Amino acid sequence: MRFDLDFNLLRTLIVLADKQNLKKAGIALGLTESAVSKQMAKLREQLNDDLFVRMSGKLEPTEYTLSILPKVKMALSDLEEAVTPAAFDPSTYAEPIHIALPDLVMERFGMVLYEQLLQVFPKASVTLHSWGDDTENRIITGSINFGIHLLNPDRSMSLYQQKISDDKLVIATAAKHGKHHWDEVKSWPFIKQRAVGWNEQKFQFIEHLHKTGINLNYAHDIDTASFALKLMLRQKVANVLPHLVLGDDFVQVDGSEFIHYDAIWVSNVRLTDRKSPLYQYLHKLVLKMFH
Repeated sequence: MRFDLDFNLLRTLIVLADKQNLKKAGIALGLTESAVSKQMAKLREQLNDDLFVRMSGKLEPTEYTLSILPKVKMALSDLEEAVTPAAFDPSTYAEPIHIALPDLVMERFGMVLYEQLLQVFPKASVTLHSWGDDTENRIITGSINFGIHLLNPDRSMSLYQQKISDDKLVIATAAKHGKHHWDEVKSWPFIKQRAVGWNEQKFQFIEHLHKTGINLNYAHDIDTASFALKLMLRQKVANVLPHLVLGDDFVQVDGSEFIHYDAIWVSNVRLTDRKSPLYQYLHKLVLKMFH
C-alpha cells in the first residue's frame, strides 16, 4: 500500500460512502461525475480494494471501506483542525450547552466535567444528559451539542466521531476487597451490566471470552452504572469495565490481562458542526480530562 495518498481522494471516499451515487457525490464535492469516478479509480489502485460494489442501483461500500471510514474521518478532521485554528472565548458564550455521557462516564467524570464547564462557561446554562436510545438522533438534530461514547462504526454518517483516547475493556473488582488473582475471580459472581450504546462492544468482549473457553457466572443483571458500582463495593462481585473509568475504587484483576478487549473513546457531534468553535473547545477540554 502507498502512503503518498492525496487527501482529496479520501474526502471523496467519505462523501461517496454517504451518497452512494457518483452524480450526487459530485454535486456535493463540486466535481463532475467523471472526476469522481477517476478519483475512485486512482484510490482503488492505491488501496488495492474495490472500495464500492454496485447493488440495486447504489454504490455500496465494501467491508474494507467500512472498516477504514471511521479512522479516515478522524485523520482528516485532525489535519483540518491542525491547519485551521479557531478563536473562541467560552467566557462570552451564552447559549445553552447540552452534553450526553454514558452512565459509567457520568459516574467517573461527570462532576469534574460539570464543574469545569460551569467555570469556563459562566454565561451559559449547562446540562449533562445520560446517553439514551434517542441520543444519537438528538445529536444529529442539534438538540444535544456534544456526546462522549465508545467508537461505533455503525453510527449514522450524519454523526461525526473524533478520537479522545484509547482504552480497553477489562475484568475489574472493587479495590476495597483486596487483590485477587484471576484464578479465583473467574468463579466469582459477575454483573451483566446493560448500558445504552456500548452493549455491542461488551457482548463482543464476552464472545471473545467464549472463544478462549471462558464462561463467566452472570449472577446479577443490572441496568444502571451507579447501582452496579455500589454492588461491587459492597460485595465480592466482578464486572467488565472500561479501564479508564476504574479510578481509585476499582482495579483490574491480576492475571486477567490476557483477555482485555481494545476500545476507543470518541467525541460525538453533528457532522455539520464538527468545525464549530464550541465543539472544538469541548473536545479539547474532554481530551485533557481523559488523559
